[in-house]
Amino acid sequence: GTSFPREREKERSRGRKRREGWRQRVFLRLMLVGPAVTSRYVRYRYTQSQSASLQKVLVSCIFWCQVLGLASCNPAMPVDGSACTAVVPFSNTNPWVDSFRLKTRNFVIGGTPFVINQAWDDRTEEDPEPTGMKWTGAAVWDAAVVLSDFLCTRKSLIEDKRVLEVGSGLALVSVVAASLLPAHIIATDYDEHVLGLARGNLERNVPELAKAGRAEARQLSWGSEEDAAALAPPFDVVIGSDVVYREEMFKPLLKTLQLTMGEHTLLVLAH
Repeated sequence: GTSFPREREKERSRGRKRREGWRQRVFLRLMLVGPAVTSRYVRYRYTQSQSASLQKVLVSCIFWCQVLGLASCNPAMPVDGSACTAVVPFSNTNPWVDSFRLKTRNFVIGGTPFVINQAWDDRTEEDPEPTGMKWTGAAVWDAAVVLSDFLCTRKSLIEDKRVLEVGSGLALVSVVAASLLPAHIIATDYDEHVLGLARGNLERNVPELAKAGRAEARQLSWGSEEDAAALAPPFDVVIGSDVVYREEMFKPLLKTLQLTMGEHTLLVLAH
């Protein structure tokens, strides 16, 4: 009378192991085949939801992809616009996150060198975000590099346009976009700590445009009609990268987009 339940439990266990093995093989193929399928680039995406065993597989995949030259740590976007994703387990000690702690980071995007100052270790518990977290705009996130590279392959999207970046953080995307000669670009964030760094990065990388007032950093609290009106909308192009990760911020962001966009505004987001 007890053998049937035991056999059923064994079958369930075997099923779980088969599914786990299938997931691991799928992710392995994503890591190894993805760069070949999409011709050149891989975008790394962090995740915290994988099992411990799958994390080990992913770390091994990342290591061997780097050794074999099948993937690059520098995320970017294929020239033909097709999207590709590789999964990277998030850890405060992995090499991709350690780059957040650098005071200065150097990038070459679209063949042009850029230098961005960061302040990840300058954050304190006394300076939280509206969400209750310590401000996250103190480092350059992967999606900013992806979007910057994407814009460089499509200069006509930015050239001679009025451009607004929402949630700019350190303003890498605005810096790169400013090098594409917009009529005017405004990098926005809510935090004065971040805005100070953004202004410094604009002045360092595109000094002539910053001095002429064509590249600037301004405060914009999502959902604020007053802040949005002060920017003189609508804009020709609105851009943003990794701008939101908390559900309670979705509605304020959407309201700000509605306030700053017109009928013909182009919205480009990377996440």
